[in-house]
Amino acid sequence: MKRLILIILCSLLLPHITFGQVQETLQLSLDSCRAMALRTNYDVKIAQETIEKANAEKNAIFSMYFPKISGMAGITYVFKDIELLQSIEPLFPSSVDLSSTSIPTELHGPINDAVGSIKDGIVGAWKPIELSLKGVFLAGIMLQQPIYAGGRIVTGNQMAKIGVEMAHENEKLKRSEAILEAEKAYWLFVTVREKVKIAETYMALLNEAEIQVQNAEEAQMVNMNDLMQVRVKQNEVKMQLQMAKSGLELSRMALCHIIGMDYSTPILPIDTVAQVETLLALSADSALDKRSEYKLLQKVVAMKEGEVRLARGNYLPTVGVGASFAYMGNIKIAGQKDAPYNISNVMATVNIPITAWWEGSQKIKSAQRDKRIAELELEKNAQLMELQIRQATFNMNDAYTQVKMAEDALEAAKENLRISNDRYEVQMETMTALLHAQGVWQEAYSKLIDARIDYRIKEVEFLKATGQLN
Repeated sequence: MKRLILIILCSLLLPHITFGQVQETLQLSLDSCRAMALRTNYDVKIAQETIEKANAEKNAIFSMYFPKISGMAGITYVFKDIELLQSIEPLFPSSVDLSSTSIPTELHGPINDAVGSIKDGIVGAWKPIELSLKGVFLAGIMLQQPIYAGGRIVTGNQMAKIGVEMAHENEKLKRSEAILEAEKAYWLFVTVREKVKIAETYMALLNEAEIQVQNAEEAQMVNMNDLMQVRVKQNEVKMQLQMAKSGLELSRMALCHIIGMDYSTPILPIDTVAQVETLLALSADSALDKRSEYKLLQKVVAMKEGEVRLARGNYLPTVGVGASFAYMGNIKIAGQKDAPYNISNVMATVNIPITAWWEGSQKIKSAQRDKRIAELELEKNAQLMELQIRQATFNMNDAYTQVKMAEDALEAAKENLRISNDRYEVQMETMTALLHAQGVWQEAYSKLIDARIDYRIKEVEFLKATGQLN
């Protein structure tokens, strides 16, 4: 589907491209194609940004282990003074010294008892004082340190670490997808380019045959029908060649799109259709554990387990300590400015949920169901990925077999064409049979190219399915 979209896009842009400008030909190897695709692929760039985001979140959550220190400062201006009442000591003493008086000694005790009774019956007097809060300031620092938060801090840091690991696995997955797409586009371009060469070679054979048949017809060695058959075949191959060239142009533009080059950039592939000597000797055993998709699903389960612990931690006691150091000043009492007040303090807090047990049990149960769903998704997709691995293995083996069969078919077609040519030269073969032999050769050569390219694609698909494409 991606290839179809690219081809449609290229076909829409084709009329707007100026071919009059001569550009330097880009000599492109398969490795450089992969590297350029990785540099320009937007999914890979997004995945790399996701890694940076996950690292930032991990660092932010790690800071929860450390105390939070904050500063505070403020100033207030109360326009009207506040009037306060201050108590005053009673005017009467609790006892009277009567030793120096002429009062008889036996009366001293009763008199002092009477004075004490009067003092006790008098309510102290009060006097008003003014409190001025014009420009009162407050400045200080505060420290808060969690001691125990129901395991949420530890769990949060573990989940943040898993998030970073997931971001790296996702980047690996996007890179493998970009490499697969780039290789398919590269080999498609090589395939079409080789088919253009085949069509040109076939056209050259027909042109040579036309000259020979025309000379023979002029010498009345063959009839006009042979010449007409060659020219009919020439027209047919001309149409095939034109279609192949159009396909080559579109595949080149699709490749330019993937590697981030201008659509008019000429490309010369360095890695052409290589011989397939031996089957790729790679094992599919334990391939599931190497796949990024499988690792991502495993980490999703781990994240869901963390969510269960977080849900449980929300309803566990929390313990913390705190301290503050502050000064308050510019307070005037009865017109006199007092020295700044030190109002520092320390405290410890314990928070124990009491009535949230029902809500908490349901939240925990919901998180446990989410974890179970993630486990089932892992099991289901693991089976599908195992099937993909087996299918990719069979496809690569079948593609290798097709290559060998196509090579044998081409050798047979070459020999058949040689024999047909020899027989036609001694007038033991008809032109129809000779043209048929040439067509069989062209078809066999084209199928061999398709088989070799198909094997290369099946090979890279096998590497991706087994988690070995990087």
